[in-house]
Amino acid sequence: MATEGTERTGLVAEGENFTLDGKPVQLLSGAIHYFRVPREYWRDRMLKLKACGLNTLETYVCWNLHEPEKGKFDFTGMLDIAAYLREAANLGLWVIFRPGPYICAEWDYGGLPSWLLRDPNMQVRTTYQPYMEAVERFFDALLPIVKPFQYKEGGPIIAVQVENEYGSYARDDKYLTAVKQAIQKRGIEELLLTSDGGDIGRLARGCIPGVLMTANFNFNPKKQLGALKKIQPNRPMMVMEFWSGWFDHWGRDHHKLHVEKFEQLLGDILRLRSSVNFYMFHGGTNFGFMNGANYINGYKPDVTSYDYDAPLSEAGDPTPKYHKTRELLQTLAMEGAVPSELPDVPPATEKSSYGPFPVEKYITFEDALKVLGEPIRSEKVMSMEMLPINNDNGQSYGYILYRHKLTHTPATESVTLKCDVRDRAQIFVNGKESGMLNWRVGEITLSGLKENDILDILVENQGRVNFAQTMDGVKKFVLESVTGVNRGDALLDQRKGLVGEVLLNTAPLETWEIFPLELKPEFQTRYKIHPDWKELTDAAEIPFPSFHLINFSIPEDPKDTFLDMKKGWGKGVAILNGFNLGRYWHIGPQETLYVPAPFLKQGDNQLLLFEQHVPYKEVFFTDTPRLGKEKEVSCVPL
Repeated sequence: MATEGTERTGLVAEGENFTLDGKPVQLLSGAIHYFRVPREYWRDRMLKLKACGLNTLETYVCWNLHEPEKGKFDFTGMLDIAAYLREAANLGLWVIFRPGPYICAEWDYGGLPSWLLRDPNMQVRTTYQPYMEAVERFFDALLPIVKPFQYKEGGPIIAVQVENEYGSYARDDKYLTAVKQAIQKRGIEELLLTSDGGDIGRLARGCIPGVLMTANFNFNPKKQLGALKKIQPNRPMMVMEFWSGWFDHWGRDHHKLHVEKFEQLLGDILRLRSSVNFYMFHGGTNFGFMNGANYINGYKPDVTSYDYDAPLSEAGDPTPKYHKTRELLQTLAMEGAVPSELPDVPPATEKSSYGPFPVEKYITFEDALKVLGEPIRSEKVMSMEMLPINNDNGQSYGYILYRHKLTHTPATESVTLKCDVRDRAQIFVNGKESGMLNWRVGEITLSGLKENDILDILVENQGRVNFAQTMDGVKKFVLESVTGVNRGDALLDQRKGLVGEVLLNTAPLETWEIFPLELKPEFQTRYKIHPDWKELTDAAEIPFPSFHLINFSIPEDPKDTFLDMKKGWGKGVAILNGFNLGRYWHIGPQETLYVPAPFLKQGDNQLLLFEQHVPYKEVFFTDTPRLGKEKEVSCVPL
């Protein structure tokens, strides 16, 4: 940091090296997203970053949480961006600030709010006027908070990124300039930059004249930085995203970038005298329903954990990769970039096991629907986003139930139900499960239907796509729906629930009751006083889906722990003391859910489980995370 009284000229990117206040500087940065870490642990994670030898903190901004409804903003609690920046400043860290509006980040819809999709003509990440008006309104709320934290005004922010990896999208050649101008006209004066995959094509498609280009990769640093240097020869090099590990998808293995490979890659970056940002330095958690999804040769939703195999684990503990990073920075960083004596590494947080705790009560899904009140009645099904709820902002996350009463007995014994599901659906006839549908499988044969039967389709939104690409690198993504409808561009096609008509054989089904199941705090408050809770006697006899209540006590100060859902449970959501911890699913790879100590209470606690398939009699918390069978990260660029 500049000393008091010194003129702050800010970060300059000209020549071989960055300069800050006229002095050469190498940026050694780590990504920690405030919205993925309990506020009580922000300082701990930053202290560990600094003790590793890093001088800069990087964060994205999640538009969808900050503006959950159009014009309604939230900058409190885990979303208090000013408090986060203030903490970084207090610890003497610089900040690279990445406000989007699109962030990718394995975050639902890349951080874009779902209410944008209420516009049937919406064109995100373009200069489409309604989209840019929404961006400008968000920046009107965000950037006045951020402006005083700029380096030139005495704060920690030394650089601001314009959008994110636009070279992999590139639908509108005027868009990046429009975002840049929107940022600058609100008083942002620090160095601007873009970041893209390291090949020349994407760097060129994602650049803005006069704005610093940076590269994202985890393979062949010499080749990737060579491409950056070729297209931008007279400016310093920076790896904006050195992928320290990788994220995981449900039903796949847990990705690992082994320490030996990590050491080789990081060593090469540092020997090339490049600045670097570790993505991620600490991944944290996709709490609630905030995980994203990829469309890479098919839809692949991300797990709840965002451990990322990063130098700090999901629980914030130093890993072997952390200690190797510390060692390499001390020996290979540019002179003066790392202090000769680093602070001691703060210890790992204490962990504890609790339980087992028995399930005391349960409530059937049918009884739970009474808590939701009157359903929405519609002639045709509609997607979550189009529901007339939440002040006409629609439903963003969770589940949605579509109910239809048959008006006549089908002419044949067997019929075909066909619909376009986003993303996974359980089919029930008169309360009994008859099968499953998903984004890939959109039809099912049903037998014995008759007049007045009740058809239920319970759909889970498993996370909106944040990144889409075919393996050959083509940047236009045309998806065919199971009903044969051209879905168009993946990022424009993220409406959830049922989309289009529901067909029984070839006849559209009309007249529906629609129940949005968002699992918001107000729902949790109502369910507690519901009269239909039943005492558990035999978990095997409980109909599903169902809600399960576990009351338990912790006599001492709580410690970090992990909710173990591997034994007995199938698929669902865990809500602890009113906070949605996220999804669990027996297919893995993730087997435990991270429970930070601040989410627990000394004394009485309450856990609510929404189980879709296989109820069990008890739960327990373990002191050791299990993220699943490991697989080495493939060093193939997205």
